[in-house]
Amino acid sequence: TVTKADTYHTVGTICFVLNFQLIMAGRLGVHGPSPPGWIMGLYWTNICTALMFLVTFTWMAMHAGARATAGAAYMRTRSVRLPIPTPKMLDKARVTGNTFEKQRIQDIFRIPFAMPAGKESEVDEESGKCVPISDRRMPKWYHDEVEALRKDEGGPAPSPTSVPEHFELYRGLSEEWWCYDVYSRIGILVWFSYWLTSVSLFSMCHIFTELRLLWPAWTVTACFVTAHWGILRLDITSKPRE
Repeated sequence: TVTKADTYHTVGTICFVLNFQLIMAGRLGVHGPSPPGWIMGLYWTNICTALMFLVTFTWMAMHAGARATAGAAYMRTRSVRLPIPTPKMLDKARVTGNTFEKQRIQDIFRIPFAMPAGKESEVDEESGKCVPISDRRMPKWYHDEVEALRKDEGGPAPSPTSVPEHFELYRGLSEEWWCYDVYSRIGILVWFSYWLTSVSLFSMCHIFTELRLLWPAWTVTACFVTAHWGILRLDITSKPRE
């Protein structure tokens, strides 16, 4: 989350430059005749709304990154003990030469793509044998890792629906910042939407009114409108489900 928030800050800085370039350096009515008031009103409404959402999503990303950093410090100091391993833990984490021999014979001599891994399975309590529970292909190391992560001290036996304890800790901690993270991403989408609309209007005002060029105005506007449609198509519009 902190890395994503830092990425949002970088994108926000670039967006501030793009926004102020249209407002100040590219202001209309200075280098030539002023466009009509109705299209100027549309342009200023969109560019100012884009600036408002830009400030909002930057603040949301900043708050999400700060909350995630504070939550990580809280989890490391309050919920998780200091990472000082015991000799037993070091012996368990050490890889020896006979570890390779504990794998299934299919995993040892498996040819990628030609020989798929075995299906996901669990031990049947009645027969004591491993029976497949789904069609997913899982290697032997996956079952060993699941057994090690999901086995709670003094708790019930691991099951396919049980979740490791640190997963639950992280999920509870994410309640502090997930909403800010989500709305910062929504803010980026809304900013791009308003900014592309304003830059389309700007191109029409500048090329039509100041440069007096017909076809370049339509061509440039079509490029920005196509980019706007593509962003909305990727982020909002979904394919119909059967």
